[in-house]
Amino acid sequence: MIHYPYWSCYDGLGQKYCDCSHEKYAIRTLELHEGEGFTYRRIDAPKPLPPEIIDVDAQRERELPGQQGLPSATERLHEDIRQQRQQLEESKLAELDIEGEYQDWLY
Repeated sequence: MIHYPYWSCYDGLGQKYCDCSHEKYAIRTLELHEGEGFTYRRIDAPKPLPPEIIDVDAQRERELPGQQGLPSATERLHEDIRQQRQQLEESKLAELDIEGEYQDWLY
């Protein structure tokens, strides 16, 4: 979890070098790299989003023609389940052992 504010230190090329939890640690980092052009900057918490309401309802009037006749996802799922159930019911097999008796544990 990020705790704000924190301070980021940058090297002489402007690339991030490290993050510090306190300003005194950022200053100490600059002292350790004196003459190398290091800088630091305070990073505050992001501002909250404005309380605007955005309507995200689907608009059907601009759909492509091929999309209008497709079944919904639940209809396709139910059809897949029906097919799987039918395949399972049809696949009940029994095997005979050497003496010609059915093995009960297969049912």
